[in-house]
Amino acid sequence: LVGDAGKISVKPSGGSEAGMKFDWLINQADDGIQFSTTHGHFLIASPSGNVTILDQVNDSYSDVDGWATFVPLHISDEIDHDDSPLQQSSSRSLWVLRSCHGTFLTADSVSKCFSCTKLPSFWQANGSNLSLACTSDTPPRRHHYLQCWKLQTHEYVQSMRSRFLNFSLGKATLFEALGWIHSFPAYPFHAWSCEGTSGSSMVSSPSLRTLSFLMAEAAREEGLPDWVQLVALFHELGEAVKKLDPNNTGKMADSIYDWTISTRSRVVGCAIPNCATFSEFRHLNTDVLDARYSTDTGVYVANCGLDNVLLLWSGPEYMYHLLRHNQTALPLEALSMVRYYLLGDWHEHHEHTSITNEYDEDMLPWVSDFDRLRRKTRLECLDCVDLSDEQCAYLWDSHYSRLAAKYDCDRLFAW
Repeated sequence: LVGDAGKISVKPSGGSEAGMKFDWLINQADDGIQFSTTHGHFLIASPSGNVTILDQVNDSYSDVDGWATFVPLHISDEIDHDDSPLQQSSSRSLWVLRSCHGTFLTADSVSKCFSCTKLPSFWQANGSNLSLACTSDTPPRRHHYLQCWKLQTHEYVQSMRSRFLNFSLGKATLFEALGWIHSFPAYPFHAWSCEGTSGSSMVSSPSLRTLSFLMAEAAREEGLPDWVQLVALFHELGEAVKKLDPNNTGKMADSIYDWTISTRSRVVGCAIPNCATFSEFRHLNTDVLDARYSTDTGVYVANCGLDNVLLLWSGPEYMYHLLRHNQTALPLEALSMVRYYLLGDWHEHHEHTSITNEYDEDMLPWVSDFDRLRRKTRLECLDCVDLSDEQCAYLWDSHYSRLAAKYDCDRLFAW
């Protein structure tokens, strides 16, 4: 739905009118809003989930007005401060459009068709051009990033490094840790139920272990170096800290903020790029008010290199340090991929040129390609069946155990 002056344009998916664009009006109804053309056609949702265009005088539907009405429901970011944070972030806040059948309007990005589903799809409203955009974003994802912006300051990162980089949680093999992450979802923000609405349901997610093995297999199928395959298998193991530290990290993950989840990272201790993910929440971070962190270099020496800066404290950041601490035989490119694939500000948007150096530029192609592989696997794994213990054991025994031995990753590690 895109348009201006109160109109929207809907491009039909097929038929003789395919390729044409129709001007639509958003009308206020008694119980919500309706989308109609100036010629009296309405966008309607049927109980089966189909969405079609219908003339209001058509007799084949008994309740055109009801079926054409969608109730816009705003999904709060749950910021419990004053009004200013909500006002600053509201331009990207989420909405759902609920039909009279209790289903939710969605726009399929692949088929380019509208439909209504039991699981809510989310929309972002842009007041500047009066548009609605269907988004893959979800409330749990926004809440996670909100908490990340709020908590992850330069001081916080330093405190977490001091706490975890002594590696005193215990000892375990990386294969053991793969078993632990079987209990964690590969898509922690994907399943969401709309409270108080009928017909909503949860969507199951394949496990993080399954995603890790499938990414390693994808690297293998592409003929990438064997150490890339191994890193693909191990890069998510930072979430295992929740099993090793259940009374602290585990409880915090369940109630406040889960730092072990792999989400977009950023450098702390210098000016934050405008392209940073969920930048609308930056005002919640106290570092933006600290003059020490207000310049491109901040607390760092110019062109010191990314190895010498602090990143958000995350599962992959922990894994990078764990692999270094335990002195594996993985090449430096492997360690760079683990640490920097989430730093899209650098490898996607080419920010931080004031602190990067030539070594970082040499690592960038490896990091960028690893992020590509991960995104590709995550898309392909959305509807996949979870791998069984037996399937994972077979993959490990037949291939990955040999790689682990080759790169000295088959022994007890200090966590």
